[in-house]
Amino acid sequence: MKHEESRRCAGARNTCGLSVLELLTAMSLALLFAGAAVFGYAASLSGWRLNAAARQVVMDLKVTRLRAMAESVDRRLRFPDRSTVYQAQRKSAAGSYADDGKSTPLPSGIQVVSCSGAGSSISFRPAGYAGAFGTITLANGDGAQRRVIVDSVGRTRIE
Repeated sequence: MKHEESRRCAGARNTCGLSVLELLTAMSLALLFAGAAVFGYAASLSGWRLNAAARQVVMDLKVTRLRAMAESVDRRLRFPDRSTVYQAQRKSAAGSYADDGKSTPLPSGIQVVSCSGAGSSISFRPAGYAGAFGTITLANGDGAQRRVIVDSVGRTRIE
């Protein structure tokens, strides 16, 4: 029986297997769908990085607030406009702020658009409230934005 099937497929054209045209059509469709998936992934990745950057800034603001309270000294994060990094700073006895450690980079493709706080910074007093409060606006290369808002009592939220 098996021998008869193989003879039938060999003798009759287009009854067994795929033609070259059918294979090319199937491969073209597979490549088209793969290309669409890669494009969608790239667009999603940019949005994920923006959300991660906003969460990173919120956490660093909370850490800065807690350090100000623990050390009984004014602390701030400085967000220069159009920058891809921000800097933690500590207030000296003379009253000026000095950098405290290395600057913190934002995820790839993310930059600070603006910071509405005094001196492009958000500062915290030893009592825990914000000395300079405002909004930090972050953006990705696609033009999407996230705002991190710090109110006068030191609460932060993402918008």
